[in-house]
Amino acid sequence: MKKIIGLFLGLMGIAFFSFAVSPAIGMNPFIMGGGLVALFLIPTAEGVLMTSIKITDLTTALGAYSRANKDILISEMLLTDNIRDRFDVMDGIKDEVALPSLAVADLVKPATPETFTPTADALSFGARIGKVRPWSVDLVLVPTVLEKTWLGQYYDKGSLNFEVPFEQFIMNYIVQKVQENLRMKAIYSGVYNAVGTTPGAVMNGLLTLTTAEVAAGVVPVVTGIINATNVLDKLEMTYDALGEAYKEMESEMIVNPTIFDWAVRRNRALYNASNIYDGVAKNEFTIEGTNCKVKREAGLGTSQRLICTPKSNKIFMCDSLSDDSNIIIQPFNRTLKVMIDGKAGVDFGQVHARALAVNDQV
Repeated sequence: MKKIIGLFLGLMGIAFFSFAVSPAIGMNPFIMGGGLVALFLIPTAEGVLMTSIKITDLTTALGAYSRANKDILISEMLLTDNIRDRFDVMDGIKDEVALPSLAVADLVKPATPETFTPTADALSFGARIGKVRPWSVDLVLVPTVLEKTWLGQYYDKGSLNFEVPFEQFIMNYIVQKVQENLRMKAIYSGVYNAVGTTPGAVMNGLLTLTTAEVAAGVVPVVTGIINATNVLDKLEMTYDALGEAYKEMESEMIVNPTIFDWAVRRNRALYNASNIYDGVAKNEFTIEGTNCKVKREAGLGTSQRLICTPKSNKIFMCDSLSDDSNIIIQPFNRTLKVMIDGKAGVDFGQVHARALAVNDQV
């Protein structure tokens, strides 16, 4: 009640001051009063002092929010919809995991009741070793800078209704940047470097892995340089290199955004006049007559490498729920230190020519 009375008296004082002073300075009393009311009220919104952020209070709030939502925040950084759509996800990986594969030779032959003739080397087991690599975020935030963005984005048309608390806004900002770094610079184009200082040094991405497998013996399809005219032929050539058993499965080919756009426009140019042409779905389309979807992947950058394999053969490994994944908040003068630790890695389950088809471009 005291707060209400104090607020009422404060507003009355502002009104009296506005009508008394505004004629002397030639200002509309309502405009002057509105500005003074805004200055009077905004510092109380959501318990945050807008004109002078209290670092200790913000540290407490941000730390509490991060601890309460740590598992969700780490998972959001790692397991985006784009990852789940492109990879078979293995969570809870501490360091290494076996990715077993089994190649089975032809087994059936004419019966010979009098003899037993086993097929030599009928079952060939293999196991790639998938590995997660530790990654970290070491960040210094200037709250007064972020505050302006927060106010501009969530201050609801002059009211005091803040849609997202400041501490949640800060963590959302960090989560989005981590997602972008991992996708655009690590998962596809990364080259692992234990002493590196950039997102691309966190892990060996799919482009690095395919280059290594080509060097080790996986025969690439010779497509040559892909352009806006030959793009559909090159996609089909790469798909054709998959083994027939894998063509029966749902497979996907990831391509860079330019190649995807070329393919969509070429397809439209060739078939737009057809009565059965119904366009292309957003960010993916199926190669006609197959189970293979071509998917637009911004993480490939400008690489013309085509990677065609079943989704289940692309493995994304992480450790999003353990104590090794952590978020630490510390005050530092008038700024905040944010430290985040996690683990992630990608690999192929099988890399023989029947399960993985790539072209000769890098």
